[in-house]
Amino acid sequence: MKIISDIKHKKVLVSPLDWGLGHAARIVPIVNILRKYNSVIIVCGVGAEMFLKTELPDVEIFSLKEKRITYPKGKISFFSFIKWGYVMIYNTFNEFFFVKKVIRKLGIEVVISDNRYGLSFKGLDCFIITHQIAPELPSGFGLLKKCSDKFFKTLLFRFKKVLVPDFEQGFTLSGNLAGDMQSNKIERIGILSRFCDYKLSEISLEYDYLILISGQEKQRTVFENILLSLVKTTSKKVIFVRGVSEKYSPISLKLENVVFYNMLTGNALANAFEKSKTIICRSGYSTLCDIVAMKKQAVIIPTPGQTEQEYLANRLDGKFNFKALSQSELIDYKL
Repeated sequence: MKIISDIKHKKVLVSPLDWGLGHAARIVPIVNILRKYNSVIIVCGVGAEMFLKTELPDVEIFSLKEKRITYPKGKISFFSFIKWGYVMIYNTFNEFFFVKKVIRKLGIEVVISDNRYGLSFKGLDCFIITHQIAPELPSGFGLLKKCSDKFFKTLLFRFKKVLVPDFEQGFTLSGNLAGDMQSNKIERIGILSRFCDYKLSEISLEYDYLILISGQEKQRTVFENILLSLVKTTSKKVIFVRGVSEKYSPISLKLENVVFYNMLTGNALANAFEKSKTIICRSGYSTLCDIVAMKKQAVIIPTPGQTEQEYLANRLDGKFNFKALSQSELIDYKL
């Protein structure tokens, strides 16, 4: 991770997108590298803030209030995309002006954004972390693909460098999402995971499954309810992690073979990975990187309508010990 480790003796601001916990999770190794030689602060939304306060308790965090994207329980409509577009444009302007005030107040010299396109500032070294340079569009939007790719590149190439968290050589996780990689603005930095430096032990397996719930509402709850119905009918041993803060009421369901947690972080989550034979989770990019880093097999289920996750699930089915299922197929899956 040469570009990151070359930053020294600077005041650095790091800001992950607050869209599920994946973006927040993958900045943890970035922040840990940076704070060896730099003064580091974080700017993030309230969802990421709760997670990062646990993972990085001694790093100052500025809370950014912003609109949240939600996924409907049913079919994704054209209106959904219009609504999401409005939220993304609003948040881009909002994050720019909020962070600009923080920069002036603290004398920030370097900005590292994770998928926040609004955080490019003249006179500063600004980097953006993303695996989506050429995002997948839903079916029916194919004619807009060229315009979409050009639009995203225009936003991304305002930054000093675009850092792609993927293998530097060979078969990649991101595939077409990372575009053609021809620009000298783009650089692969290796996969990002909190667990890349975790030393795997010879710990014996205690659980058949580790279930990780994540993502935006209302689909997070839909996913959780499907998996709750599956664990009720199995005798297999399961760790069930809901991906919500401790302020949420715990699961009231009592099963001898299932351990429920609202959230697991750090070494506790790594330990759960080690003790489990198979992971069941969304096909979010950061989660996939965590699974590869921990050398585990997984059943991956994309969020319906989230084209990035659907593309990744299809691309990686049968690779890296991943088995892809649709959410409708998951309903009939036997644990």
